[in-house]
Amino acid sequence: MNILTIIKDLEQTFPTTITNEFINSMTRTELTQSHKDIPYSKYLQKAMTKIPQEDLDFINKGPVDPKKALSIVNAKEMLNDGYLEIENGYCVMENGTGFSASKVFMPNVTPKMIDWWFNWHVLEDVRYKIWCPVGHVGISAKEPHLHLDSSNIPLNQRNIGRTHYPIEGFDIKGATQVEIKFYPPSVLGITPHMFKNSSIATFEIATCKNVSPNIPINVFFHAIREVEGGIEFRSRYWGRYTIKNNKIAKSNIPLPKNITLALARNNCIHSLIEYNHLSAILPHIYAEYNGKIIS
Repeated sequence: MNILTIIKDLEQTFPTTITNEFINSMTRTELTQSHKDIPYSKYLQKAMTKIPQEDLDFINKGPVDPKKALSIVNAKEMLNDGYLEIENGYCVMENGTGFSASKVFMPNVTPKMIDWWFNWHVLEDVRYKIWCPVGHVGISAKEPHLHLDSSNIPLNQRNIGRTHYPIEGFDIKGATQVEIKFYPPSVLGITPHMFKNSSIATFEIATCKNVSPNIPINVFFHAIREVEGGIEFRSRYWGRYTIKNNKIAKSNIPLPKNITLALARNNCIHSLIEYNHLSAILPHIYAEYNGKIIS
């Protein structure tokens, strides 16, 4: 689908009141006959994992106060203990950029499983599809060999500097080719010393952009910490930002406020969908592959 058509339809992607019933009814990605023979394709038949009702209720109240949202220049506050004022929500910031936040509890998941997942799933389409069957269509990696155990790169560093090429959308109809490029924490002003004094056990920091035409979408920061019974997967997405020369930069492509808001809302909902669903399948898949990435 043409990117301009997708942008035009952003406000219609999700209903005004989002429900778990709607999410589970969304059109799912399709499998080829050869894909059906892949053992983990069974996870595509799984019902979408429910988002906690309290999170949906909060999102359905509408945008949060931008004064309470975390600015990208203060991203390092994600390393603080406790919680920030907005952990789930979306808005348009006072400078016209977008903001989305999500917090997902993942029972029986460890930080190592997250590091494994971000290297394992990028190597084959169905791995990406099972993560979010209602939004993910396919994926490839710029340097797939560097994600393998044979690369001898420590698992928690293996994805830094890598580039993924997903085909995804907030729904299947709106799927396009995007580029996700992963960075070290220094691009957000975060030093190794800050991590050393933080409960954050692992992270993912990246830019996301539409490939054709080249339109920056956001900069995101996933901060993962251990809690009783599993992990908390806390995310922030700063819309209309990118990274140039290892520094934060605002996109110069203008977008109407209603489109920026729709992007922020959709991003928030999609994040809750995909990470709640990942929480339900990851412990099983990780165990089935013994935490190894050989292909």
